[in-house]
Amino acid sequence: MAGFDADNYKRIEREVYSATSGSYEKYGSRNFEAYAGPLVDAAFLKPGEHVLDVACGPGIPSLMAAPLVTPAGSITGIDLAPGMAELASEKARSRGVANVSFRQGDAEDLPFPEGAFDVVLCNHGLVHTTDRKKALQEMRRVLKGNGRLALSVWSTPDKACVVGVIAGVIREVWPAAIVPGAPMWFDFGAPGAIEKVLADTGFSHIETSRFTIFMEAASPQEYWEAVLGISGRLQMLLKNIPPDAAERVRDSVLTAAENFRSGDIIRMPCEEVIATARSSNPH
Repeated sequence: MAGFDADNYKRIEREVYSATSGSYEKYGSRNFEAYAGPLVDAAFLKPGEHVLDVACGPGIPSLMAAPLVTPAGSITGIDLAPGMAELASEKARSRGVANVSFRQGDAEDLPFPEGAFDVVLCNHGLVHTTDRKKALQEMRRVLKGNGRLALSVWSTPDKACVVGVIAGVIREVWPAAIVPGAPMWFDFGAPGAIEKVLADTGFSHIETSRFTIFMEAASPQEYWEAVLGISGRLQMLLKNIPPDAAERVRDSVLTAAENFRSGDIIRMPCEEVIATARSSNPH
């Protein structure tokens, strides 16, 4: 089996999430606003602060945070996929939000000087990076002394069911898709996991909390379409495996989703972990 190629992984991430930015916005905005709410709350943003939103996607945390730092504060969003940064910029313009800006960039090599920001946000972006410790080191580097980090990661697959169901089906139907060394959604979901990597990176005052957000869909098919719409990686996988295997993935997901039926709807829990920390940088 071929080993994990970090450069190729990043290239594919840039391409697929740029290409699927529109469907990501259509299917994911409502749910990701719900996931981002506890993150923005945990950051305790204040007027005048300068905030970096790492792996900003279509700008959901950035646009939620923007009014909290006015009048003198600003939000800068950065995403590996240029299509996501462009979509976020369009949303800001259409809403008349002037204190935000977005650009393409790599979380593992942030294009900002040391101590440039009061706060760093990262809403489920860390799990997409290939070198998590390097990404966290970069977040710490660009924070001012005693600057604040607030990030979110998925819990374990049995609790983050919205993505856990898909991951379980893929592992069963097409296990070759699981490449050793590749980033996984649940790498920091176990108790103590995100705390350890933050401490190892030099952050202090680390605190975590867990929130369960429920995704509701009218049917298993609607759930499938929503998850497919927000996952460029899943779309790519289905195009690159035999058609019968892709059909088995879809059918298995639809069957699994029925386990979450509540009356006339599918109501699926998804637990996230919110971690906050201080930079302890002597800037």
